[in-house]
Amino acid sequence: MEKIKGGARPNAGRKSKVEEEKVNNIFVKALGELYNTETEDETKIAFVKGTLMESQRGQLFIAEHIFGKPKEIIEATHNVNDFNIKDIFKVGNQS
Repeated sequence: MEKIKGGARPNAGRKSKVEEEKVNNIFVKALGELYNTETEDETKIAFVKGTLMESQRGQLFIAEHIFGKPKEIIEATHNVNDFNIKDIFKVGNQS
């Protein structure tokens, strides 16, 4: 049997659009029964108001979907217990 080093693999990757929609419909139907709503929009609103807004993680999830994820900032000073990497790599005139 030959070792596969690249390319498509069985059952790997994103599910098909049809499969995703099927799963979404199942969840929306179940939530509709739980919240006793009649339309998909009512169900989604009830879920957001009744579940997601109650936790900090849920609020963060909503904010990220409305406003987008915040930019990540990488701190480059690297101070550790009075050690500053900038002291080792001095650039420019050293008098």
